[in-house]
Amino acid sequence: MNRIIFDAKTKLQNLGEKIFKEKYIWPNLTVFTILHLAFIVGSINFLTFRLNFSLIIFNFFYGVHIGFAVTAGTHRLWAHGSYKANLPLRLFLTFWQTAAFQKSIYKWVRDHRLHHKFTDTNADPHNSLRGFFFSHIGWLLCEKHPDVIKFGKKIDLSDLERDPIVMFQHKYYYMLMPFCCWIIPIYIPTLWGISVYDSTIISCVRYIVTLHFTLLVNSYAHFWGNKPYDKNLTSTESYTVSMLAFGE
Repeated sequence: MNRIIFDAKTKLQNLGEKIFKEKYIWPNLTVFTILHLAFIVGSINFLTFRLNFSLIIFNFFYGVHIGFAVTAGTHRLWAHGSYKANLPLRLFLTFWQTAAFQKSIYKWVRDHRLHHKFTDTNADPHNSLRGFFFSHIGWLLCEKHPDVIKFGKKIDLSDLERDPIVMFQHKYYYMLMPFCCWIIPIYIPTLWGISVYDSTIISCVRYIVTLHFTLLVNSYAHFWGNKPYDKNLTSTESYTVSMLAFGE
């Protein structure tokens, strides 16, 4: 199968030959542009040894906790129900998932279940047939395809709706996320003399790195890797992505 790396449009599957064109969400595009520019600045400071070592270590472990929470919490626990977790663990995972700034648990799980049910169709939020860039990060920068909205409303999320922790986080997500993702990790290093500027820049690096490690599962792992079970599947097993995304 010929795979597309970049594509600005895609045909509506099973809905005729009408062409669907992406419409950018400009606030999202602006925020991601700023964060990636900050990532570049922070990376240069890191590579030229301008950042305090303790600041790097702090953000490294902060990022590790985030990556663990996305994989073990949002994905394995809430999206797939792979195991049961007691209250302390669920609270722990919820805090760090909020710090990930990758949507609320409720929305993350909805998108993921939709992806599994309608893989690589127009109802898939990050349909890899629309190209590598779209499946990686473009889907976060564009308005949703009508099929994503239509079929997303039909996804069963009743288990999440019975979970008070998930619903509390979902309801107050945009109040909780700034504290968990930005304010707390920026403030703590200032307690031992780190400047707010350095702490902010490295927090942007931490965020961008953890975000892209997660997004690689949607993109890279649909283009390159092994297919030991079904050669017709677009998804693959990638050891590289598995290591970066904590076992995904």
